[in-house]
Amino acid sequence: MFNVLQPGLRNLWLSSAVLPPLLLWALFSAALGSGVVAYLLRASAVATESIYARAEAVASMAEHTLLRSFEAVQGVHDLLQLRQGLLETDEAPGAHAIQTHVAGLAAGGRFGILHVSVTDRDGRVMWGTEPGASGTMIGDRDHVRAHLQGTAAGVVVSPPTVTGADGRWGLQVSRPVRDRRGAVVGVGVVALDPLTLSQGLGKDVNGAAQVAIVRRLSDGAMLARSRNMEKRFGEAPDPGHPSVLAGRTAPAGRLSYLGVRSGRQVIGAFRVPEGLPVVATAAFGLHDERAHFRQHAIAFVAAAGVAVLFGLQVALSWGRGRRLRQHLQVEAARDPLTGLLNRRSLHAQAAWMLADSRSAGQKAALLLLDLDHFKAVNDTHGHAAGDAVLRDVAEVLMREIRHDDLACRWGGEELLALLRNCDLLHAEERAGNLRAAITAAQPGGVPGLRVTVSIGVAAFPDHGASLEELTKRADTALYNAKRHGRDRVVCAIAA
Repeated sequence: MFNVLQPGLRNLWLSSAVLPPLLLWALFSAALGSGVVAYLLRASAVATESIYARAEAVASMAEHTLLRSFEAVQGVHDLLQLRQGLLETDEAPGAHAIQTHVAGLAAGGRFGILHVSVTDRDGRVMWGTEPGASGTMIGDRDHVRAHLQGTAAGVVVSPPTVTGADGRWGLQVSRPVRDRRGAVVGVGVVALDPLTLSQGLGKDVNGAAQVAIVRRLSDGAMLARSRNMEKRFGEAPDPGHPSVLAGRTAPAGRLSYLGVRSGRQVIGAFRVPEGLPVVATAAFGLHDERAHFRQHAIAFVAAAGVAVLFGLQVALSWGRGRRLRQHLQVEAARDPLTGLLNRRSLHAQAAWMLADSRSAGQKAALLLLDLDHFKAVNDTHGHAAGDAVLRDVAEVLMREIRHDDLACRWGGEELLALLRNCDLLHAEERAGNLRAAITAAQPGGVPGLRVTVSIGVAAFPDHGASLEELTKRADTALYNAKRHGRDRVVCAIAA
């Protein structure tokens, strides 16, 4: 990333002034990001749990609707059983009254009942509410044959089939009719309108991705649907549907599966009404149901992103301020021409260095440098050349001393170095090396110009305990070097 940044901007990012604010910003961003992730994970779990809870409520209401509808159907079956008992006791008027009442229920479409019929033990209709139903053979139909053959003892519900002469779709709810000894003597069949049942299911679903469905447990055939049931009549059964498989193993629970038609994740709940061979399912499309959560999450992430960007702006502004302050501090402490410490800054730092040396019982040394014939350089080659010579000599000085030593422009063409943990003998040796390095470097870069220095050396604590004392002794040694021909190193003599 830094390769594409301009050098000034790259230096700003990497500078010691900007780095701490950026680190704080990074920690803030990481903490904020972790908090956002934790919040969104929790909010996502809450949103999903809310969907499941609503699905369970819809499935429960669908179960209630089924039980209420089939309660009426069971009531009709009870009347048909009572009719059989009256016929066996030659109570024809009572049986006729029951038939009239049941016919009225069917004619009025009460409880979604379309028509009712009763067969004999061979499966032939003996009585029915539809005109011309008597004598019709329906024993070959699954919901009738199951009772006649004794494979079904309770209620059987057929898939939607076309019933009667009017061509309407109906659910055939059958139950055996028994004589006084308990033997099956026929089958009662109540045709229930699947559209009426479907409309009852739709009262508790209010989203485009929500649907309540009733299926047969035996083969997964769809019996009712809260939306578009008329388009699903005659649809092939799905015995392996997740809601059917779940309903065969438990009376209630939750579901999660991939929709066959939509290809999207579906979650929901199911309930198996007691005594009925069906399962009621509330299926909710997860993608659509979580739309509100996604909008909330996007807004939350966007707000966090704005906070991160604002934090970055604050960090950069803070870093620029720190950098400016550091720059001002450096300018206040450094000589603008050579970059060495100025005299005032040296006084403060030298006091600390000498105090450390005193407490550690170490030696220290002071070198005072003066450029030989520097005025002649300015007069002959100009002040620009003189400034270049001073800068180059300062660079040589910084290379020759150690990182924990101090270097200062003492004044004019005089430079000063304070060497930590260095006795007089080694200081003299290092001063000689420095003198030779300055001459060899050819400071200023002016052809024919030879620059030399004279150096006076004083040692702590031999020649003084303070910067002023050491400087005074080194200045005396420097004077002796100048007097004896310049371009040489002279050490202060013991007091």
